[in-house]
Amino acid sequence: MIARRISLAVAVVSLVGMSADRAAASDAFYVCKKRGEAPAWVNEPMVASKKKNGYSCQKRIAFGGGTAPSASTGAAPSPGGGGPSDAAPRWSGARFNGPAGERESFEVHIQEAAKRYNVPANLVRAVIKVESNFRPEAVSSAGAKGLMQLMPGTAKEMAVTDLFDARQNILGGTRYLRLLINRFEGDIRLVIAAYHAGPAAVAAKGGIPYEATERYVRAVIKNYLVYKDTQL
Repeated sequence: MIARRISLAVAVVSLVGMSADRAAASDAFYVCKKRGEAPAWVNEPMVASKKKNGYSCQKRIAFGGGTAPSASTGAAPSPGGGGPSDAAPRWSGARFNGPAGERESFEVHIQEAAKRYNVPANLVRAVIKVESNFRPEAVSSAGAKGLMQLMPGTAKEMAVTDLFDARQNILGGTRYLRLLINRFEGDIRLVIAAYHAGPAAVAAKGGIPYEATERYVRAVIKNYLVYKDTQL
């Protein structure tokens, strides 16, 4: 718990001290590769930094790169994020009828949070879809609550006083995503993994730490593509 609070404090400092061009987020993502290192999925603001460090970056809005293996294969994620597990799933292109529940009633809060914290609205939607299926009353077995399934400790740190209040929950969860984007320098796979498993676990592993987290990352990316495909 102490280590987690220290890591979060570091992320907060990063957020306060970040320049405007670094803090901006985009719906465009790139895959950056460098010989001898695992590919990294990054937001557009991080491309220049990666190139300065010898990476070759290509825009991959659709997260092209192959089809994810099914969860039944039992394949362990690569510690460094490389290998077959690094391939991101492709969306079929079929139209999507929208998530369960009344998404429209939360849309104003999603837009507010996305603009306030410079996080892609489609990423916020995808996390909500996977975490709670747009059910504001959702409670997990671990005690996470609300649309973005915030733990009470995280909620307190994100200034959320009512976990079941849709606006507060979405603002708190999106602020937390912003901190994770800062900490993991826009590597979207690590950001999503840290939201699920915690930043300390991701940092200690140097990648996605658990098979369940690998499946979670793929689910969020898949739903992100769904929302982009329907131009939400």
